[in-house]
Amino acid sequence: MVSSSNSPESGQMGAEISEIPAVAERQIAEGLKHYVEEGRRLATLNPRVFLTCARGTSDHAATYFKYITETRLGIPVASVGPSVASVYQAPLRARDAVCICVSQSGASPDVVALQALARQKGARCIAVVNDPSSPVALESHAILPVLAGPERAVAATKSFVGSLIALCGIHAGMVGDRDLENAMRRLPEFLSNALGCDWSRAFGTIASASSLYVLGRGPGFAVALEAALKLKETCRLHAEAYSAAEARHGPLALAGRGVCVLAFVPGDQADDSVADAVSAFRMCGAAVLSAGSGDESAWLPTVRPPHDVLAPICQITSFYRFVDALAADLGENPSQPPHLQKVTRTI
Repeated sequence: MVSSSNSPESGQMGAEISEIPAVAERQIAEGLKHYVEEGRRLATLNPRVFLTCARGTSDHAATYFKYITETRLGIPVASVGPSVASVYQAPLRARDAVCICVSQSGASPDVVALQALARQKGARCIAVVNDPSSPVALESHAILPVLAGPERAVAATKSFVGSLIALCGIHAGMVGDRDLENAMRRLPEFLSNALGCDWSRAFGTIASASSLYVLGRGPGFAVALEAALKLKETCRLHAEAYSAAEARHGPLALAGRGVCVLAFVPGDQADDSVADAVSAFRMCGAAVLSAGSGDESAWLPTVRPPHDVLAPICQITSFYRFVDALAADLGENPSQPPHLQKVTRTI
């Protein structure tokens, strides 16, 4: 059994971050076989396209699925805006598609509406949810619980990691990747180690920045999106996520004006691309920090998992521990940010 302990500075969010290894262990024991079985079922269907239905943190998890599926299977994955169903009430051509809805609560009316429309139009609908009795789950052909348990902090953490693990399990089943499946069984141990990675050297650099760019590429772009959101909602710092490639098409012009770059190095074929972007920002005067690799002055330690596809899951776990401590250092309450609610119901 993986044990976890709450750090001294943590409140509710910190306690839930500490639960991440135990959540992963529960998923491996109780959920992985179902995730893989659904992936194998999808492989027999041979879908031409995947549609994803999600918002916020859950949409970042869907982005992870997008990149591992497109890069390793070549099947397009498109994020469909829930307003297509809820606001515009538009027809949706979903025959021969698979629609994966990712949601913590499974209760937002617009997400429920899109899932129902996709099913009506012929898609196989899958719900990756923390609440298997939610309306989104009830509109699905297959319900895959993330098994994160109650999450009371407004900022989602353990449920996000649980969503990544569930989506990775689906992917492993589709690809028939036994190596990935076996690597996932070892993941709780690596996540426990990821919680111990010390990013305290980044406190001053990030806290003093007037604006932050968070960079990633491929599956790592999903955690860049998530990190930027968490910096905004828990620390009230302005942060935007960019692909390492897109960052050089315009955002580079702001380098040197109090901009700090936090780069997630994916540990795959995109490493050189991310490194090149980091170098360009440094040369233009931006402060830079790299999670995964980089020169000694800017390097933030991460855990190297037994499979490259799992690297973003370990990286975001280390980031969560860091951002919780940073928020406390800044005098913020990351468990209850101002103006936000745990369940956001949009139409």
